[in-house]
Amino acid sequence: MTNAPRIAPLPREEWTDQARDVFAYWEGDEAREKGARSNTMMTLANHPRLALASLDLGKYFMLESTLSARQQKMIVLRVAHRYGSSYQWTHNSLGAKQIGITDQELQAIRRGPQDPAWSQADRALLAAIDGTCAGGKFDDEAWNELTAVFDRELLMDIIHATGYFTMVAWGLVAMRVQVEDDFADFSGNRGKSK
Repeated sequence: MTNAPRIAPLPREEWTDQARDVFAYWEGDEAREKGARSNTMMTLANHPRLALASLDLGKYFMLESTLSARQQKMIVLRVAHRYGSSYQWTHNSLGAKQIGITDQELQAIRRGPQDPAWSQADRALLAAIDGTCAGGKFDDEAWNELTAVFDRELLMDIIHATGYFTMVAWGLVAMRVQVEDDFADFSGNRGKSK
């Protein structure tokens, strides 16, 4: 079995103005001219309308939602682990370290909400992620535990962000988007710093 991309990064001869908008979304004008450094962006540029709509929703979760930087990274990383998205894990674990998530916490994210490393709030967050990934089927006791920790807007952001980053994970895995050899040179936290 090959691990080659199923949908390859957009070749230069197919770059349109709309594709260049995708390249530039996070990386700016230089990417508009040279192409994005991110294989995700170069792959998404195969379908610019879908890419830009999806990126706008992701930008909301990363910059505008009620989620803290830590909560947002924990959501992405737990989802990446659950769905085997090595691309998502690789990039976001680097960004997580930049905002203070430790190597020990990264390993505990893989183990889930039962790991003794977690505070009540972190345990509740991981339980909300896992429950959402299980089809959103929370029993009343689990739901009551979540509402004791999170207000309504934050809980809605957690659930919807989990769904969004799950969709991203599925796409990355299905299209076999490859981690860039030089990802550490340009990847990092694009979201909130706190």
